[in-house]
Amino acid sequence: MPHSQPSPRVPYRATSTPPRSPLHLPAVPSYRAPQREYPESPTSGIERNRELHIKPPVFSLGQPPPPRKRHLPKYIRSPKRALVYLVLLGLLGFTVKTAYIHLKGKKVLSLGWNKRGGEGFFGGLGQKSQEEEEEEYDDGLCRFVSPVEAYQRDLHRLRSLFPNSHIPSSPHHHIHNHNHSHTHSHHTYSPTGHLIISDDPDAPHPIPQLLSLGEKRWEELLSRQSRTLSEAVKEYTRRYGRKPPRGFDKWWEFAMEHNLVLPDEYDRINLDLAPFFALPKEEMKRRMEMVENMEKTFTLVIEDGQVEIEIRDPGGLKWGGTLPRAHETSNLLKGFIKYLPNMKATFSIFDQPQIYLSWARRGSLIDLGLRGEVTTHLHETDDSEVKLSRSCAPKTNFRKDAGYSEGKSFIYDSLEAGDPCQNPYLIPLHGLTLEPHGHDSLPKPHTQLLPLFSLAKTSINSDILVTPLDQFHDNPGKDPIWEEKTSSKLVWRGSPTGISMMNRTLLWRQSHRIRLHHFAANTSQDLMEFMIPDLGQDQSFSEEGDDQLGDEHRRGKIQYHASAPPSDTSLRSERQRQDKERRSMNDPLTSLEDEYSTEEVMKFYYDMKLSGQPIQCSEEDGTCEDMRREIQWAGHQGAEELNRHKFLLDIDGNGWSGRFRRLMSTNSMVIKMTMFTEWFQPHLIPWFMYVPAKLDFSDLTDIMAFFRGTPKHPELGFDETAAALARNGQCFVQRMFRMEDLQAYMMRLFLEYARIAADEGVDMDFTLSDIDIDIDIDNEKQDGSADWAESEQNEPQSTMFDDNSGVMSQDGQDQPNEEYAESEEVQILRGEDISGERDE
Repeated sequence: MPHSQPSPRVPYRATSTPPRSPLHLPAVPSYRAPQREYPESPTSGIERNRELHIKPPVFSLGQPPPPRKRHLPKYIRSPKRALVYLVLLGLLGFTVKTAYIHLKGKKVLSLGWNKRGGEGFFGGLGQKSQEEEEEEYDDGLCRFVSPVEAYQRDLHRLRSLFPNSHIPSSPHHHIHNHNHSHTHSHHTYSPTGHLIISDDPDAPHPIPQLLSLGEKRWEELLSRQSRTLSEAVKEYTRRYGRKPPRGFDKWWEFAMEHNLVLPDEYDRINLDLAPFFALPKEEMKRRMEMVENMEKTFTLVIEDGQVEIEIRDPGGLKWGGTLPRAHETSNLLKGFIKYLPNMKATFSIFDQPQIYLSWARRGSLIDLGLRGEVTTHLHETDDSEVKLSRSCAPKTNFRKDAGYSEGKSFIYDSLEAGDPCQNPYLIPLHGLTLEPHGHDSLPKPHTQLLPLFSLAKTSINSDILVTPLDQFHDNPGKDPIWEEKTSSKLVWRGSPTGISMMNRTLLWRQSHRIRLHHFAANTSQDLMEFMIPDLGQDQSFSEEGDDQLGDEHRRGKIQYHASAPPSDTSLRSERQRQDKERRSMNDPLTSLEDEYSTEEVMKFYYDMKLSGQPIQCSEEDGTCEDMRREIQWAGHQGAEELNRHKFLLDIDGNGWSGRFRRLMSTNSMVIKMTMFTEWFQPHLIPWFMYVPAKLDFSDLTDIMAFFRGTPKHPELGFDETAAALARNGQCFVQRMFRMEDLQAYMMRLFLEYARIAADEGVDMDFTLSDIDIDIDIDNEKQDGSADWAESEQNEPQSTMFDDNSGVMSQDGQDQPNEEYAESEEVQILRGEDISGERDE
């Protein structure tokens, strides 16, 4: 697929929206050299594409030119002149040789001579290799590459290993089964964020389809970004139905100065702050004072371009991480604090979220805020005993059927897939949803809307998300290039975090990290079935016969049996049948089901273990002792040892995963499992920069079989495709996960928050007086075209909510729009990351 130009600008569509029609992976072209680079911004420089500008041929009128008379060059026509030039050439050669000998040790001379055999001493003079050209035009930026093109090359290479199973792609060879390529059923995109796998045996393998989707999303994101302040203001107004906050022009200058790749993608901030627009100013001030006096918090006081740390609860200082986090956050603000008005912001010291507002109340506040109205229902019950279902919409799967299951699937949208309301299978599998949230919990939960800045949240929380700095500066260590990595196993080491305090009243064995350890340590001899790519290996090996395969073929479910020597007639008939079944090299990749013993699968694919010793467990009731006895603890592995592996796993801890940035900065491909989202989630494209996996591990072996191969055929892995994903993950860190990117997020968040926290009557909007923003905000709201909500807004319901029950009650003003709230909560707020503690 061509990538020399960005995709045409398209109307805003959040990346969590499924495609309107099924994606069809383009036909695999004949093998060609890798593309030089992938467009990493909509304003990519033309200079990098100079090699594409071919010098046109000499213009002529179509008549052959007359033969030219050949003469000796003027400078050697006379003997004297030739002698003079020879002397001068000798002096020049002597000078050059002397300078070369003098400067050779300093390695500052480079004449570009090509000394390779057969080309002569000056054969390469004036010619530049591809590497030299790339170095000449290298601006130091990491280049994103195309995983789809890498997949196509992998597919051609792997299918070439079985020539008897595929017909070479050529314009004169069309003997293939068209029904195979065109009549299969396609997989289904579910609003839960999963691609549901079709039962049709001729359906394509889902991973190429996901790679194509990821690349398409990336191209769409790049193509629609604003390029000027005027465009950014129009896009902001179109998305959110209001003017940008005061200081938006300074934020835009900061964004352009630091080359932000996706300057329009900050919907997370709007979603977090949307309910606060419905609070009257006096009520907002009162709630800000409440959180300032809350236990285990710190407040940043910004005044006259300076920031100070205020801690009213001395108990919060008992944990050693409170002051470091406060100082790191205040230092982060210093990069743009001169643009902020006087204000205060209060932060939780915990890794986990604390605000569990009911779905009905949140929906009501958001609906009022979008209409520019404020609530008159100011009393909210602050109940410390949290019931998770209250934070889910009535029509979500968790409320309708807690045992809801969609069958075999892969994640195509990590935001949607991390929502426990739509994916209730997550609730008994993750530590955050396994443990109770009550009065004695740490952190203490709240069921009223409070302006509390937190390091992590999920789709059922109403905290305001900030950018954590834990482990941001961790050194990735020595990291071999992809080809020099010595292990193709998926590796992970970590401590048994995930539940604040494990005891015998909790199902701690079902927590995500404990399950991960036992999953990889399984030594059962029961057969384990999983999906593998169908590259023609079954047909090819069946033709070779049992004698060539030996005994290994019996290990897998795909078994190849030799028969008695057939007659000439039957052999001819069999060959005709096989010719009809032979597929073209350009046909879509399909899949097979294979099976091995569970122990063999685990040893081949995984090296995932808990390390260290029991922590966050009760010694009094024997839980710690149970952990010591049941878990085979592994030793600690440093970053350099982990970097020897091509595949690295990232999984939640107590909250967001602090190690994720370090993992993504390596030359390894990252597989991430999470129920949370992070501040950068709208910028992080699954199946383009990393591979998302489910927390029940049901898709993990299918993913590894695609990229690594199988125990019997380790050579049949899509290795270059994995390397391309690893490269893009590395580019994501270098270009979109810098300190400047964190500052850009926090600056925009604080500008928005300053408008909410401002005194009554103070104008905190930004306007451009010299441009005409031809967007009718009232029509935007009435038509429901605020795209960040991804749904049309219907008329308010006729009843009101009850804070405690989450159902409607009576007050004619606060009327939640059920369809809107469900769209906002279920389709966009797909959880927030929570694992701030350092993962070992």
